[in-house]
Amino acid sequence: MYLAIDIGTSSCKGVLSTECSYWIEQIGLQVTRSGLAVEQDPSDWLAALRLIVPRLLQRAKRPATEIKGISVSSHSPSLVPVDENGIALRPCLTWQDRRAQSQARRLSELVGEHLDPSHFEAKILWTKENEPEIYSKTKAFLQPKDFVIFHLTGDFAIDRAAALLIRIQSGSQIDLQKVPPAVPNWEIVNVTSERASEFGLVPGVPVVAGGIDAYCEALGAGLVEDGQFGDVTGTSTCLSYCLNESDHKAGAVPHVIPERSLYILPLSLSGGALTWFLNNLGQNLSFDQIGSVVAQSPPGARGLIFLPYLEGERSPIWDDKAKGLFFGITASHTQADFLRAVLEGSAFAVRHNLELLAERISSPREVRATGGGARLESWNQIKADVTGLTYQQLDIAEGALVGGIILAMHAVEKRPISDLVSELVGVQKAFTPQPGVEVYEESFQRYKQLYSCTRELMR
Repeated sequence: MYLAIDIGTSSCKGVLSTECSYWIEQIGLQVTRSGLAVEQDPSDWLAALRLIVPRLLQRAKRPATEIKGISVSSHSPSLVPVDENGIALRPCLTWQDRRAQSQARRLSELVGEHLDPSHFEAKILWTKENEPEIYSKTKAFLQPKDFVIFHLTGDFAIDRAAALLIRIQSGSQIDLQKVPPAVPNWEIVNVTSERASEFGLVPGVPVVAGGIDAYCEALGAGLVEDGQFGDVTGTSTCLSYCLNESDHKAGAVPHVIPERSLYILPLSLSGGALTWFLNNLGQNLSFDQIGSVVAQSPPGARGLIFLPYLEGERSPIWDDKAKGLFFGITASHTQADFLRAVLEGSAFAVRHNLELLAERISSPREVRATGGGARLESWNQIKADVTGLTYQQLDIAEGALVGGIILAMHAVEKRPISDLVSELVGVQKAFTPQPGVEVYEESFQRYKQLYSCTRELMR
């Protein structure tokens, strides 16, 4: 029996997996927003863990002593400064936090490539320059998952894939000693300590290094061979293309498994844009009603186009100041048209990134879809129609949890990752591009033109 924990932006999730069954529990999380600042309280992650583990054990009717291994994943790049006892010195600066703009520009010049304000090293430098007392007290800068792993094991560590993303060079004025030692994602950091009892666990259980949620989601989607492509849509969307590690493509990052890399294109807000719409314009529309409402609007939303830049945009435009936009509104447009436009806008963002991807590597033929957004069949079909690719809906939408289970099983049992993927990752349904949706070609071109035409007005 194995346990995987995923700390997301909106919730903390856990899965308990046996040879023939699995159980999933979820606890909601809050973020605090103020201008460019987007923070999360690290104590909430521990509180969620104290609830999730006992609930999972109760549902499984199995004792904690049967857990053979634990893996943790989380959102990133997110920063938690802690003291020597692992106590958080301030709230977590989440991946959505954009305060480190000045620091990112200076580090970009030093490194010789683009660094985003969300990046780990930019946040470290921001902390040093704006909160020097906290910086001086900091023993280690951790990701959310590393924070949880410390409270399970008592050890400071960062996973290999994340560590290789931190581009700190001489002249950056960042103390490298504040970055913990790196452990391969598929290896054991340590075993649970006595403190693990507060979470309903027993001492001595191996805890795997785990990884960034998007990377674990790629593994949970079965992206283990060269050329496989995935779409993970939760609050944001991460598009992932699997490469052989020896194939050093520009922009490729280490995978959470040996001998593989990932080419990752992150979007800022996709599921988050849908949530915004439901909360503000949905008129009490539930998640389960989305499909039937979208069906009331034809492809192309009768000329209505949505730019999903509600919190700026990452790939492919990397523009903090980009703004969301509805274009083409007439008196005849309905709620269904607006909802379809939101879903289509995120699909256009995917296609926009696929154009960028095609400049570097061969185009994929199919997409493995995971995350909460993958549960929306109407969205999968829209994405298939917009991109011209087959979208595969997987058996389990929680890809990060599946990836975590695979890493834990591999670390403890030494079984080949490919065998574990074959056992644990399956396709539930495929969505192929429909004929008669040529309207998307014109809509997509307008989508790109809208940003170009309004970019200066967004400043």
